Amino acid sequence: MLQEKKALIFSAFLIGAGIANLHAKVFTFPVHGLEVAAEEAVPTQAEWEENWLLESKPADYHHGIARIAALFSEISYVPVEKNPSSNELVASYRLLGFTDKNIECNYILDYTTPISGNNQAAYSFAVKDFKDSKHGEKLVFVILRGTPLNANEWISNVNVSDTTKKNVDVHEGFQKTSENIKFSLCDFLTKYDIKAENARFLIAGHSRGAALANILGAQLADENIIPAENMFVYTFAAPNVSQEDKTSDKSYSFIWNIVNAEDIVPTVPPNRNNWKWKKYGQTKVLTNYWNTDPETYLNNYLPRMNAYYKTFLLREYAPFKIGPFIHIQVARILTAVYKTVESYYRTFFGLRNMSELIFKKIFPEEEVENEEENQEESASFFLRFIQRIVNQNIKNGFEYAMDAFVDMHACESYLAWMLALDESEAFSELGSFQIVIQESYDCAVYSEEGNLLCRVLDGSVELSSLKIPISACPLPNKTVIGFPKNQNVNVVIHKDSLIPTVVPYNVEHYDAAGILTKESERHYFFPHSGTVLHFNSGSIGDDTEKIEVSHKKRKEAAKISKEYGLKQSDSFKVYGEFSATSDSIFSGGGVFGTRDFYGTVSGEFFKKKGSSMHGFSLGAGHQTTIYGRFLMDIEGREHFLWLKDGSSSSTFATVPSGRLTLSYKPIHRLQFFAGMTFDFHISDFNDEAFADTLRKDYIPSINFTDNLEAFPSLVFGIRF
Repeated sequence: MLQEKKALIFSAFLIGAGIANLHAKVFTFPVHGLEVAAEEAVPTQAEWEENWLLESKPADYHHGIARIAALFSEISYVPVEKNPSSNELVASYRLLGFTDKNIECNYILDYTTPISGNNQAAYSFAVKDFKDSKHGEKLVFVILRGTPLNANEWISNVNVSDTTKKNVDVHEGFQKTSENIKFSLCDFLTKYDIKAENARFLIAGHSRGAALANILGAQLADENIIPAENMFVYTFAAPNVSQEDKTSDKSYSFIWNIVNAEDIVPTVPPNRNNWKWKKYGQTKVLTNYWNTDPETYLNNYLPRMNAYYKTFLLREYAPFKIGPFIHIQVARILTAVYKTVESYYRTFFGLRNMSELIFKKIFPEEEVENEEENQEESASFFLRFIQRIVNQNIKNGFEYAMDAFVDMHACESYLAWMLALDESEAFSELGSFQIVIQESYDCAVYSEEGNLLCRVLDGSVELSSLKIPISACPLPNKTVIGFPKNQNVNVVIHKDSLIPTVVPYNVEHYDAAGILTKESERHYFFPHSGTVLHFNSGSIGDDTEKIEVSHKKRKEAAKISKEYGLKQSDSFKVYGEFSATSDSIFSGGGVFGTRDFYGTVSGEFFKKKGSSMHGFSLGAGHQTTIYGRFLMDIEGREHFLWLKDGSSSSTFATVPSGRLTLSYKPIHRLQFFAGMTFDFHISDFNDEAFADTLRKDYIPSINFTDNLEAFPSLVFGIRF
């Protein structure tokens, strides 16, 4: 069975690899790493030919070299310090012809050292002679491990500029760590008499190791320690390392950064607003559901990737299928909250300090049994709460999301994609766009087949309506809706208001990695009752500034509004309500029904200087949107009251009334309202309810006839 599985994997590999590099030899690597669920190392086949590094130019991407770099980046996570001479990393070096005496592994780290502290990383160096070299060239591997399961190196990851707590050009934690590795590498070159100009270097790593490889390659080239034309640097899921303008210079074209657009790690520190963090060199983005043909992705690429992934994690890969949307929103929010590096280091609510506390909780130096049990119990309660909320909207959504958050960044994911697909399939340059819409509006996004993909009501995203490939994020007073450029969907904007509502929006364009490339000026939609605005996402090009819409009117508009749930006047809702009048009458109750016609029931109370009144009211009303978030209610009510005026006996009275209010709706349900009530005094019918001890004429009454007058009062309240 195992042999059949190996054959299947190898066959998939050959299909992905094509017929190129037929002279390369196939090796079976013992793959193990941080997330590998298999107990034993997973035999994984890949081609290798060391002469690739002699025959190729580092500035030209080479898929075969990248695959080997991914394999070693994965295997670098094995605990080498436990078995220095017998582990998967050393075994992999031996496979490629490196001898034990020429392999050095630095995996025993002391984070208490005063100079380096947390700014350390595990790494390995290895050197060998090229077999067929005519000039005595040497091959050098520099493999840098990513972040292990300890707090120290995680703290180094968030060390943007701990020393000065001010803005810097290069990430302090990564820079100091790479400096230490650079000095060790120089010692290694001296020890083995390696002439940099007569050697080829493969430098690779994943995550933190990728950031170190990225910055190390740039340092070695800048300082002329190793010629750029002799270095092949391949990084996987590298965080951003520098704010220097020169990061994309051609002098760093030997550095190749391979990222998963769904992975948040390659986007931090962020590249947005005042934060300008980037990577040195060139970036290639792995294929995903948003940047390639979705049918090909689901039916071809993903199954081939899973042929590898299931051998590593014993389950299938869980993609988000919404490209870079999540990490774009994270960057949007973080850069709005932490506008500068100084705010990142704030004493209270500073992200730097909070991150360190979290890391120390997750990776404690000493485990206390009772405390650990309490933490697990608290975490379990919190997770169960989140799980219940998520799964109410999306079936098994919580479990899938947990897997997806692991998979987006796991080195095993990167390795599986690299092995499963050839260069023409593995990467894409297709970007995406987002529409940021402000204020109050109703919106539906639906497929060409008419299936609802997203609904927004009163500017608030209805999370239960979200379907792939559309995603949306609710933010204060605005909504962000994300669209892939590989699929066409329909979008309708509506507002059931008497006056055309001004709805500001702007369009943001992103490249395949999720980097903002263009942002339009502010433009406006003008939806109103009886008109629906429509456009296709496929009409939004890379340079689109203003969205051209068509107007659906009358019957067609009513049909669209009803079909996609935008006609809110038809939806049945229940609200709570509290109010008070200028006559000091307090009431609380409920509102139930549609906006066109709703019923009310409330209890009422008044007490002052020996006089009191209590009772309840029943009523009916109609609500209309005037403009945006402003609404008008017209209501009729009948009050049933028991009155006391300094005596022990009670008097019963009924009072008809009308109420006219204006409401402001800041969010989907909440409404603040103010207006006038008009209580009707009918002579010889309800005189007791209008006694001077119960009602003061703060506002003059309105006489209609000798027997009928209206007593107005101000009313203020809230619905929720």
